Amino acid sequence: MDLGLKEKVAIVTGGSRGIGRAAVKALLREGASVMVSSLRRESVEAAVRELAPSGKVAGAPCDVAVEADVVRLVEETVRRFGRLDVMVANAGIADPYRNLAETSAEDWDRMIAVHLRGTFLCGREAARAMRAAKIPGRIVTLSSTSAYECDPLGGSYNAAKAGIVGLTRSMAIDFAEWGIRVNSVAPGWIHTDMSTQDLPPRGTPIEGLGALPRAGEPEEVAAAIVFLASNACDYITGTTLFVDGGQTIVAPKMRW
Repeated sequence: MDLGLKEKVAIVTGGSRGIGRAAVKALLREGASVMVSSLRRESVEAAVRELAPSGKVAGAPCDVAVEADVVRLVEETVRRFGRLDVMVANAGIADPYRNLAETSAEDWDRMIAVHLRGTFLCGREAARAMRAAKIPGRIVTLSSTSAYECDPLGGSYNAAKAGIVGLTRSMAIDFAEWGIRVNSVAPGWIHTDMSTQDLPPRGTPIEGLGALPRAGEPEEVAAAIVFLASNACDYITGTTLFVDGGQTIVAPKMRW
């Protein structure tokens, strides 16, 4: 099935590892050119070196919570590749997890800044570039099942991810007049370096986790991202696609 991504240009924030890296690989396989973004320059450069044989890929460091960084990221992408068709707002952090009564204002602000402010800035700048070029682009945000089922001690993360759901719907409404579709992916437990300490080894069944008794793989989330970035979702906007193996439909939640 041709997803219509050949010759398209995408940005993936947080693209040097985990779900973001899997999304970059999947987009390259579909023939898109990809700008890989991450906070640390060395991480970006390492990812570009590894991914370069797979297609047209470039990289730029970016703190998505900093407006000037996001503006520069979009401008550099358009300058290098000539256009922007897809924005994957994936960058995020997980720590610290603690009781809200013990959460500092600084930790709260950083969590909200990276996830919610960062998604807003990425969406806004992408929409401005797409509008100027009259490109009916795609914006894919990364929420979480934690937006719907709150993780214990994860109050700031839960709130940030829930905010992304509402922001996605609002952007879908505001950007619709320019033909821009905006959707979100909500992963459940996924095997990444951020979740290594919280999950048993791959191949270990996890009783009670969901309808499918295992954690997911980054490539499985990437498949959903690519779908929402493609022409196949032309009549889909403002929605959230769960990639969680049925975790949100099974109660009680897992225990291990």
